[in-house]
Amino acid sequence: MPHNKHVKDGFNIDIGMMQPDEAKNYYLDLAGDWEDPNPPPRIVEHEGIRVVRDDDLVGSKVRGGDCLISSIKQDTIVYVQPRTGLAGVSILDVAKRHNKAVRLFMPSSKKISHHQACCIEQGAEASFHRIAAMPNLNKIAKEWADQNPNAFFVPLGLKHKLVTAGMVKVASKIKEPEVVYVATSTGVLTRSLQIAWPNARFVSVAVSRNMKAGELGRAEVISEPRAFTAHESKENLPPFPNIDTYDGKVWKYIPKYSSQDILFWNVGKEPVLQDDTIYETESYRDWDKNL
Repeated sequence: MPHNKHVKDGFNIDIGMMQPDEAKNYYLDLAGDWEDPNPPPRIVEHEGIRVVRDDDLVGSKVRGGDCLISSIKQDTIVYVQPRTGLAGVSILDVAKRHNKAVRLFMPSSKKISHHQACCIEQGAEASFHRIAAMPNLNKIAKEWADQNPNAFFVPLGLKHKLVTAGMVKVASKIKEPEVVYVATSTGVLTRSLQIAWPNARFVSVAVSRNMKAGELGRAEVISEPRAFTAHESKENLPPFPNIDTYDGKVWKYIPKYSSQDILFWNVGKEPVLQDDTIYETESYRDWDKNL
């Protein structure tokens, strides 16, 4: 199993020492007058599970992302886009609304991934780098942004207080469930929902890596054995559009037709690529030391 050594400390790094009500009020105050410009989350029951159908949008990150990007004065948003993930296309969607450019740092490979291709098609300036691990690329991207005063660096997973504030405000308008299931990578979504719904029990399905101190919050964790870029088996996928390398891996763990009020937050669906020639983008890079 590639990621089953999590730190389970019951501590939410986005709350710190605040009490639950204090934390919720803090983030709602931080969001202030901001209102989500996207349609409210549509909730549909599937097999006895309440499902947040953010596959209606580019992805859930456009919600909290708007709370952050609408406040940024710089002209260019800088982010690290892995081979799999909707963060890039979500940032692009929000950036267009606020007239921002987007520069995405991407891991080098012989052929770009579908999600990377969609980012390029939608207007991202791509910067490819040969790396041993994603934290290395995060460091490269941040250094570039620090050297360019017109650029604003957004950490992996959109880990920023204003993103959390936006998600807390959106989720606070939804009836608090008894149990919540989410796919988890950086943990931004699960921690935000834990603030919005302080009485709910949380289950995070870790799909990409080991969770570090404070990243799980109070969530229980299930370690998904498949590699992050591996697709879920078709027979295990939910009956609605999803990302089969991400949310699609959660459905099999959720008890169906339970007596409990269970909610699953589906963060999106596969973006559509219009121009297949983008796959021919030259993305291979040598190690920096060999250049």
